[in-house]
Amino acid sequence: MTSPIITVIGASGFLGWHVLLHARLSGCEIRTASARPGHESELQEAIDGASTVIHLAACNRPGEGQTLEDAAEATLAAARRTASALQNATKPPSRVVIAGTTQSGTAYGAAKANGTEEIMRAAGARSATTTEWLLPNLFGEHGRPRHNMVTATFIEALLDGETPTVNGNHPLTLLAARHAAELLLSPAPAGRLEITEDTAPLRHTTVPELLDRLRAIHGPYSERGQLPDLSDGFTAELTAAYLSHSFPRRPSIPLVAHSDPRGSFFETVRVAGGGQVSFSTTVPGITRGNHLHLRKIERFVVLSGSARISIRKSGTAERIDLDVTGEDPVAVDMPIGWSHNITNTGEDTLYTQFWISEMYDPEDPDTFPEEV
Repeated sequence: MTSPIITVIGASGFLGWHVLLHARLSGCEIRTASARPGHESELQEAIDGASTVIHLAACNRPGEGQTLEDAAEATLAAARRTASALQNATKPPSRVVIAGTTQSGTAYGAAKANGTEEIMRAAGARSATTTEWLLPNLFGEHGRPRHNMVTATFIEALLDGETPTVNGNHPLTLLAARHAAELLLSPAPAGRLEITEDTAPLRHTTVPELLDRLRAIHGPYSERGQLPDLSDGFTAELTAAYLSHSFPRRPSIPLVAHSDPRGSFFETVRVAGGGQVSFSTTVPGITRGNHLHLRKIERFVVLSGSARISIRKSGTAERIDLDVTGEDPVAVDMPIGWSHNITNTGEDTLYTQFWISEMYDPEDPDTFPEEV
């Protein structure tokens, strides 16, 4: 059976990474294209013959020397290039999906709405079903700080040792990018769709409360690698976002050994909640893992022996290899969307402890094979 072909326009950004990750794991054939000026032929080729086209392209913040109106014009122009490619497609898609916005009363919001109308008209003329998801503020793994994402901005400030300040108690509705990706890839009905509690887990908070939540994650984690109570979905999503920023800075966490004549004792996991700890033995030369998770956070600790732990950001060549031993134990946390494995590089049996944030459910394992 032929896999559906999904073309993602504007896939190089934050939301694009999440959409591509979920699309790959669902077994789709993926094409990507830019809607920037000068990429018209590439865009046309990517749209021709695709099953579904997902339009993400937008300029939600002006570049250096640009105005908000310039960014809005670029957003509308990108939508028009997608509409033109749909009109001219030799074999048009059967579905078109647009990442819209709940933002209104701004030049950007108007540009997104007008761009959607142009894409919908072009798609309708080619008998394609069109869905626009009106997305609120997004957050999640690999958000862009100091751009248009308050969550990522706060996280980076905390990691930089800064003290973020907040003026006012502004309400904030957030949606994790992983859930936005699921919606954009879902077989939703045609039309402009608002996200409700029945559709996806919206997180209602305020800017000060968000900062307080992130401080509660950052303090214990930065001091001793302690994780918060991950049984709360919002906290788990914020922690995953936090780890995507903290992990490259400190990919391993030193552990303190308490020794006496009987041997040594050290804590491997501190968590204000649940999860599951596992233990394995691995013979020399064998590799375990080569998979990734979309929501589970996992920690590896080598207790005895020598190993190489390898982690790669899915869809990229970005990779970190860590050589670890039981003589100098460290904790290594696996970021969401990074494939990972562990190889016994020594001559003796490798003893490893694993902790994961959810109890294993064979009906919903959240484990996807992918080579590092």
